[in-house]
Amino acid sequence: MPDIKFNDIWNRAQHISSPFMPEEHARLLYNLALENSGTIVEIGSWHGRSSVILGSAVKNLGKGHLYCFDHWNLIEGAECIMKQDIWKIWNDHIAEWNLQAVVTPGRAYSQKAAEKWPANKTIDLLFIDGWHEYWESGPLIIPPEDIQEYGIEGWLRDGKLISPHKHQPSFDRAAKVDFDVWAPKLKAGGTLILHDLHADFPGVLKVWKENVESSSEWEIKHSENNIGVAQKI
Repeated sequence: MPDIKFNDIWNRAQHISSPFMPEEHARLLYNLALENSGTIVEIGSWHGRSSVILGSAVKNLGKGHLYCFDHWNLIEGAECIMKQDIWKIWNDHIAEWNLQAVVTPGRAYSQKAAEKWPANKTIDLLFIDGWHEYWESGPLIIPPEDIQEYGIEGWLRDGKLISPHKHQPSFDRAAKVDFDVWAPKLKAGGTLILHDLHADFPGVLKVWKENVESSSEWEIKHSENNIGVAQKI
């Protein structure tokens, strides 16, 4: 029997921009959220397709809560101004889906968000879809092609717009960082989802192979079609 609720959700959610979140991934997220009720954490939200799918599962289940963490272009006190206001777009989607009661955003990059997470609060379901390079640190240099593609005007800081060539925030950002700071917060028996296990994203694949597949701490539940699911032992 088809999942009518999911089908209805997907019919709406597929119109939210998310180039690497097809229906099969969305269905997997939805079902895992239903099976792992409680505290759900999403790392990397962009416009919110996965956020509304996970949030809808929580809402339909009637228990639990979703926490979404993304810098949404706000890094170290400066906001990257571009043609799309992705922070507003995400919030508009959450409001349109009436999910404010079950979804809480944290506008910070992964490491900063993890530092503020309560030490005694464990996670039931962890979905990582953040930075896709294995490891990057130091100044964030935006390539010219990205400046053109996304219509980046510059960085807004203290009311002044600074050229992207003159402001380069320095911080650690990496798939490895996302895993290292958040996986320990997942409870024993909790579920990890790692998105974009694809040759185009070798950094994410490396994290999966080195830290999940090669570790006795995890039991692999799913590892195909560019998405991995593992249960913490």
